[in-house]
Amino acid sequence: MTPELKTPFSPRKNMGVVLAIIAIAFFIGLPLLKNNFLLSIVMEMFLLAYLGQTWNIFSGSTGLLSFGHAAFFGIGAYTSTILLLKFNLSPWIGMLVGGLLSACVGMAIAYLSLRYKVRGVFFALGALACSEFIRLLTLAWIPLTNGAQGIMIPWKGENLLMFAFGVRKKYLSYYVILIMLALCSYIAYKIKKSRLGYYLAAINGNEDAAEMLGIHALKYQVMTMGISTFLAAWAGTFYAQYYQHFEPDVIFGAMRNFNIIFPVVLGGSGTVLGPIVGAVILQGFEGIVRNIIPSNWYGVPRIFYGLILVILMMYMPGGIVNFVKRKLRHSSPEKKTSAGGK
Repeated sequence: MTPELKTPFSPRKNMGVVLAIIAIAFFIGLPLLKNNFLLSIVMEMFLLAYLGQTWNIFSGSTGLLSFGHAAFFGIGAYTSTILLLKFNLSPWIGMLVGGLLSACVGMAIAYLSLRYKVRGVFFALGALACSEFIRLLTLAWIPLTNGAQGIMIPWKGENLLMFAFGVRKKYLSYYVILIMLALCSYIAYKIKKSRLGYYLAAINGNEDAAEMLGIHALKYQVMTMGISTFLAAWAGTFYAQYYQHFEPDVIFGAMRNFNIIFPVVLGGSGTVLGPIVGAVILQGFEGIVRNIIPSNWYGVPRIFYGLILVILMMYMPGGIVNFVKRKLRHSSPEKKTSAGGK
């Protein structure tokens, strides 16, 4: 009986694992620096990556563009906060309630749109219209949502069970969003590698052919929308409890939808690392722009955002992660050896 040969560890092949371990160790230990300003920047980066990952779970897998994911983010923020203020219900529970409500709304939108063959740009605009409708609803429903003034959460002291950590314990908020991002990325990875992920890839490639093979496209698309919107609502709860104040225009505005999508487009749609890479680059870029460009130069950072998008579309249309994957695939030693053998 011949002993089983073990594959030697190759730094080149396992570079992704090594970098992931280094990054995880760095981010876990970051609060030890006791720099609240740095923690705030990194938390914004994590929140951006988390929201991008939730969008990527649906749009990156199905190929259906949703321009209305801010609606589900807002549903999570409003639901958990209203339950807290009106019924003194813990935001941890409100997070789950908001997630379920958001998933129901998201699946209803997806079902009604896809059932009647609304695809492409029409699906994207339909999702955007739903987001705008919910924004107008929060503006009009003043007794419950406080209208355009938004909702201010009164500070009642540090309380872990009520999702209130305060400035002195900002590291707890940091670890909450870090765990949320890790969980969301793990879910995205498991979906990609599961039977559902293969079904979605087939549907994305050719929906008619997938239907002929017995794959119920509508069922899996709606299911994925439910998972995506359930997780997006969690980010809304975190945002509300962390900032203690939010308004409809900030939560549901067009820039919120833009900020959710852009990290995925930059990093690589359909990849687990794409939203994270995109968020790191965007947040780092924004920090540099804040220090270089005067604050009264309104709109200049958005011009740079536009330039990045144009350059990306020209040279890396699939995003940074997909671009790097293609380069590594073409330069792999195995490929060169097989090509040389031929």
